[in-house]
Amino acid sequence: MSFSVNLKAFKDLLQKVYPVVPARTPYPVLCNLKFTTQDGLLKVYATDMDTSVMASIAVESKDESKFVVNAKKIYDWTAISASDDDQEVIIDVSDSNIILTRGKSKSAFACVDVNDYPEFVNLEKSKVYTLPAEKLKYLSNKVANFTAAKDPSRSRGALEGILFDCSREKFTSIATDANKLSVVSFNSALGFDGDVSVIIPPKPLTEVAKIAENFSYESIKFSFFENSVSFFADDFELITKLLEGPYPDYKRVIPADYKKYFSVDRQEIINALKITSSVADKTNNLTKFYLENGELRLHSEDINTNSKSDEFLSIDYTDEPFIIGFNSVFLIEILSAIDTQYVKFEFVEKNIGAVIRPVYAEEEEIKNILFLLMPLRITE
Repeated sequence: MSFSVNLKAFKDLLQKVYPVVPARTPYPVLCNLKFTTQDGLLKVYATDMDTSVMASIAVESKDESKFVVNAKKIYDWTAISASDDDQEVIIDVSDSNIILTRGKSKSAFACVDVNDYPEFVNLEKSKVYTLPAEKLKYLSNKVANFTAAKDPSRSRGALEGILFDCSREKFTSIATDANKLSVVSFNSALGFDGDVSVIIPPKPLTEVAKIAENFSYESIKFSFFENSVSFFADDFELITKLLEGPYPDYKRVIPADYKKYFSVDRQEIINALKITSSVADKTNNLTKFYLENGELRLHSEDINTNSKSDEFLSIDYTDEPFIIGFNSVFLIEILSAIDTQYVKFEFVEKNIGAVIRPVYAEEEEIKNILFLLMPLRITE
């Protein structure tokens, strides 16, 4: 059998599923994509056994077919062939291979036994929630990089995921690696009947956010199941396994009341921290904060190389002198995730986590977001 498809539409279809194809796997069949045609729809599937994804487009074909081909080869073919996106591609399917015809050009790809490829499980969705794509992108950008999943050298359990802490009034996403914490909340109700807490791997959430942005989805729907979550729209669905808990009680580490605070230009303090970080001892990247009336002194040193650095910034601090130390690399990561010109630091004591928040101008939309960074032990 054969059918035709627009080249750009075919390329877009593969872009939605290809990131789920595993780079390394003990199961070679997972390095392929599964295609089906039925009722005028071409569907493509990918899975790494933890996350599965399906995307579809309409095609002019009433015939049914199933075939499995190497993911990288057909994905690279669409990327290289896309110089003329308006071209039609004719796909001829047989038991042993598929042939892609574009104008006078032909390419053939061997097929793998379709019965060896895992089935995509269509789960019945009893409760469906809708998250605007803009909010999905925002929370993905602000929390996904703060999980412990960035360190593949060891397993960190629940800390490798993002906690969705949901209630009737608020939707909150949380990520932490035990050093840094990111919390993003939306006050708009999404329709939860009661409290729901699940832990989601960051990579699938990031991929859904990218799909929503790249293909201009206004919103993404999602449903929870016993051990998984489904993110979906009319023409794609991504299902991923939930991580097992329990998740740490993040509310306990966020100070209810702070005693000292200051605001500072975000880029100025990033630039100062980059300088002190370049000099600091690389075992902990310690930069000490010395707060005095109207001034912040950033100090780092490395006794192994007899190096030290001091940077000075003007701040709106009027309290008693205060000293606290941070890993400068971690702090730069937090400050780089904030969009506003100014940031606010809030402190309780030198051994309690410091809260960093964006400072919004009058014309800016205020977002409910905070970061927390645990201090390093210092001696004076």
